[in-house]
Amino acid sequence: MHARRFWTTTAAAAIVGVALRMAYVLGAVRDRIVLDGDSRTYHWLADGLANGRGYIRASDYVFHGEVIPTAEFPPAYPMLLAVLDLVGIDAPIGQRLVGTLIGGVTIVVIALLGAAVAGRVVGAVAAWIAALYPQLVVFDGSLLSEGFYALLIATTLLAIVRFRADADRRWLLLASVAIGLAVMTRSEAVLLLPFLVVPATRVIGDRRAWARLVLVGAAGTMVLVGAWTTRNAITLGHFLPLTNNSGTLLAGANCDAVYSGPQLGSWRFDCVTAVYPSGLDETDAATDLRSTGIDYALDHAGEVPKVIAVRVARTFGAWDIRTNLFLESLEGRHYDWLWAAWYAWLVVAGLAVAGVVARRHTGRDVWPLLVPVAIVALMSMVSYGNQRFRMMAEPGLVVLAAVGVVALAAHIRRRPPVEDQTQAPVGSS
Repeated sequence: MHARRFWTTTAAAAIVGVALRMAYVLGAVRDRIVLDGDSRTYHWLADGLANGRGYIRASDYVFHGEVIPTAEFPPAYPMLLAVLDLVGIDAPIGQRLVGTLIGGVTIVVIALLGAAVAGRVVGAVAAWIAALYPQLVVFDGSLLSEGFYALLIATTLLAIVRFRADADRRWLLLASVAIGLAVMTRSEAVLLLPFLVVPATRVIGDRRAWARLVLVGAAGTMVLVGAWTTRNAITLGHFLPLTNNSGTLLAGANCDAVYSGPQLGSWRFDCVTAVYPSGLDETDAATDLRSTGIDYALDHAGEVPKVIAVRVARTFGAWDIRTNLFLESLEGRHYDWLWAAWYAWLVVAGLAVAGVVARRHTGRDVWPLLVPVAIVALMSMVSYGNQRFRMMAEPGLVVLAAVGVVALAAHIRRRPPVEDQTQAPVGSS
């Protein structure tokens, strides 16, 4: 595929993808799908930043008028929404429509990633899969951080793949910035440093050169996390490199209600409120909640393997999908679109497996695309099951699905026509 045709195809996919995402947003508004859960909190956090109140606990201000500094959520996505607020895009629908444009950029980056991995044809196919994939459509059209997160993950993978091909440190520096922003969007992205950057920069026989490259790849994360840690030390009075979210996460994922019954392997808010300590600041409360969740898991160690298996199955859409989708719809995502996303996921996952097999036969590795899949599985094991957590893996899986499509198409073209396969040899009776 010539470069001009690749860019024309990719641009067409991006335009269609943005239009589809806008249609989703307008349809959700028409059907009165309201913001709730984290999407509503992100909107409130951005409002606090834009109006000079600082990064404060959103619900405490909205319901009680209290200005309490927070580190419960990573700051990157609320800061992005705050910028939109400052330029006049302060309504949820306007911010969601901007999210559809971010989705268009993600489509282009995924196309470039596909081209870097396996050529322009794969890149063009990946662009169209990303444009039409309901899982990406739904998050790009929401006020959840996962749409922005997908762009950062796709950029990280593109930069790492190009660095491995070109050995140009500018690509590695881009990866470091993207990872840093990703960590400030969802904390588990910090695992990209040991599992992706470290092996991708390996220099055989020269440990010093390897260490220097690792430092370049980690520079963006060190700067951004360092700035966030400094802010937390000054504002909250605690050394806190990431967030306080792990407290409620572990307390809500380790209790009777999610160790058995219909919500096995999930998360319950009432499990948090039942044990939430009073009289403590946010950080000390988070420490107490973490201990409560861990103690519960240790006290029920015999049940943990079953719970872990179900958590991973939920995240990868393989367990009680009806309950999964209902719970996910409570955060402001359209229930019917979530079903479409699940059916599409089955197709994408199958094609991605075919893509892995195809690349294995060509002798070219695709392990950087699979690292996020492993991180998603690991995070599900220690937290709970939710298809939202799979967003880190989606860009790489879309590219692998495109590899699978192209490989299957090539295989079909190489097969002789059916009539040739069944035709009797000339001269036979």
